[in-house]
Amino acid sequence: MTKSTSALSEYMVTEYEKIAEESYIQMSDGSEVKILQTKAEKNTFNGYTFLLIPGWGTVVPGWDDMLMEASKDFNILYIESREKGSFRPAKGKRLKNDLDRMGSDIKEVVEYLKIPQEKLAVITSSYSTLIIADVLANKKLDPLITFLIGPVYQFNMPPTTRYIMHVLPTFLFYFTKPIWRWWVRKFKSEDPAQAAKYIRVLEEANPKKWRAVAKRTCFIKIWDLYEKMDNKVVVLGMETDKMHTAQLSKQIHDRIKNSEYFEMETNKATHSAEMTKFVRKYLKIED
Repeated sequence: MTKSTSALSEYMVTEYEKIAEESYIQMSDGSEVKILQTKAEKNTFNGYTFLLIPGWGTVVPGWDDMLMEASKDFNILYIESREKGSFRPAKGKRLKNDLDRMGSDIKEVVEYLKIPQEKLAVITSSYSTLIIADVLANKKLDPLITFLIGPVYQFNMPPTTRYIMHVLPTFLFYFTKPIWRWWVRKFKSEDPAQAAKYIRVLEEANPKKWRAVAKRTCFIKIWDLYEKMDNKVVVLGMETDKMHTAQLSKQIHDRIKNSEYFEMETNKATHSAEMTKFVRKYLKIED
């Protein structure tokens, strides 16, 4: 494991990033993934580790309120997946970058850090629900509980980009940004704040890394993985979220044997301190 100093300018650094330890862990294929960690004070630690795997391209600002609330009494592990700008691919190797590989990344990080799985609460959202579905369906980890926020069964992206990304050079990503921005604003945002969050993801995207991962996963549908899962799962739907519909969340809940469904109404709520309080309540931890 090697230490790294964030290159973000001061105004972009979130409260959680200011208190977290940033590290890189080498995977079995030679690549390195970035993690952030904090440990709760001994007198407030509740005994659980809060593992967040953010969605496609999502950066810390979208989760800052939730993480800061969780840092009061949880140990936190935040893992950035392979499409993120932080990912360090192994040099001179042809990488898989598929769901199996990204699921193995999660397994290897948790095992490297020796985190007790019986005390592990996993939080995933959107694209990262595909990754954790691979982890659970293929028995790579057995966490105490997994929360799926707005789960999906395939990579959610504009239909045209799903096809043209395979043939166009990566630099043309910058010319397709207006399509993504329009798609997000018009069809996939519940309010301007959510639209702004998604558009920031676009602005900070690394097109080479996006393409390397997306071309491996953009056509895959994972209904079978959800059906194979027998771990304890909580599915969280959001009635007002256009990107992750409550109807789809309920359909996925129906496919998972050992799952419960709860409604949190808005995307904003699932990314806020309210989400941490929900986890505490579910685990019967005093708030």
